[in-house]
Amino acid sequence: MKKIHLTLALAAGLLAGACKQDYLDTAPTGSVDAAAAYATTKNATAAINGIYRAMVVRYLDSQGHFGHPAMMIINDVLGEDVIISNTSNNWHLAETRWQAHRSETSAGDQLGYQLYYRLIGNANVAIANIDNATGTPAERNQVKGEALGLRAFSYFNLVQLYGKRYNAATIPNSQLGVPLILVPTTTGQARATVEEVYTQINKDLADAATLLTSTRPYKSHINLEVIRGFQARVALTQQNWADAAKFAAQARTGYSLMTTAQYQEGFADIANPEWMWGFDHIEDQTEYFGAFHSYMSANFNSTNIRVTPKLINSKLYDQIPTTDVRSKMWVKSPNTTNSVVPTGGIRVAYLNQKFRLPGTPSTSTMGDVPYMRVAEMYLIEAEAQARLGNSAASATALYDLISKRDAAYTKSTKTGTALVDEILFHRRVELWGEGFRFTDLKRTNQPLNRNGANVNTAVAVLFDVAAGDNQWEFLIPRREINANAAIVQNPL
Repeated sequence: MKKIHLTLALAAGLLAGACKQDYLDTAPTGSVDAAAAYATTKNATAAINGIYRAMVVRYLDSQGHFGHPAMMIINDVLGEDVIISNTSNNWHLAETRWQAHRSETSAGDQLGYQLYYRLIGNANVAIANIDNATGTPAERNQVKGEALGLRAFSYFNLVQLYGKRYNAATIPNSQLGVPLILVPTTTGQARATVEEVYTQINKDLADAATLLTSTRPYKSHINLEVIRGFQARVALTQQNWADAAKFAAQARTGYSLMTTAQYQEGFADIANPEWMWGFDHIEDQTEYFGAFHSYMSANFNSTNIRVTPKLINSKLYDQIPTTDVRSKMWVKSPNTTNSVVPTGGIRVAYLNQKFRLPGTPSTSTMGDVPYMRVAEMYLIEAEAQARLGNSAASATALYDLISKRDAAYTKSTKTGTALVDEILFHRRVELWGEGFRFTDLKRTNQPLNRNGANVNTAVAVLFDVAAGDNQWEFLIPRREINANAAIVQNPL
């Protein structure tokens, strides 16, 4: 049988069974004819729904590797702020030890590659076919804009993980990125440069911005503000500070920050006014023990949560003022009885309380998952303005956010590196558990440093990785290497 390498096997096919539409239910298992899927904008909308669904299903037959929410967990346990408390349960241990992403055959290394190229492949089918679909121009624009946004989002994740850090001081970034697959195809391709990948990401986002509006059917779908949020993230990573500040300000248009009461409600409801984009976990799409809250919540009644709860880095937590509502998202004392745990669950110092499900214990994992929040946009604007030397504008953006978390907070008078450090501290606290720490360390060219905190030596194993070390790159999966003669591996 002819081998088709992993990238293109995923990039050529349309996901089947992801939506409850008759034409999908009766199509052959494994693929759906693109002409049928995109004959009308109604059908095309159902196909796009299938791409969103592909973000949250199990990959590699592993309950711990359930799409993008699993990648959020992996990105955080690779850092120093989300701590696995002990070795009683082994989910994501190989990831936190920096073993999985440096093994060509591990699920933790393969997940991102397979997940994001599947999204890209199905987005490519949409982009290639939607212009001929029967429907209104607005409907075609919506589908195409979302597909472009999903493709850009996927390539942004891929190039950050499998490529070297983008460095604005060495443009063009000629280091190897990932293959750029822009049309449905089964022809193998070599890795594009990091610069080429970012150029395509920015083009896709700019094109999507001309097609989308603020209107969308559900908050689980991409709209114009989410595209602006992507543009802000990308610009920040490329050290394009002016665009990062501009797009972050545009992205939060029409959204508000949550109240201190809402902040304590469990981070499990997409209806929260601060959530710009997320996974709306509906009843007929439950992933049970493969869901985000099966690993990150404080109170789901699973073995993982009962015996191996997640903790915050003690050095980080101890800097949070007690007047800050975010200090309530973790419990410092191991004997505090007001901490929420499932029946029989252990109580450990610096215990996670941020992600919680209704009920104690909760027997449902039906929590929604935040992909993008308004708070992130304030933090991006503040950081970008600080790096531009605009200390006053930076301090104002930071104050507008932190004063909503801590009524005692006063506007920062810091400048330069001290101001940037203050912003990055708040970024670590605010976005804890939401999938940013590994890529934040990489984009800012900082080392991994887990020393001096409540990190369990038996769990972490590895405590230090220098900035720029080869270990900051995920390896190209062995399946791809074996099947694609054009691909080359990252340095071992």
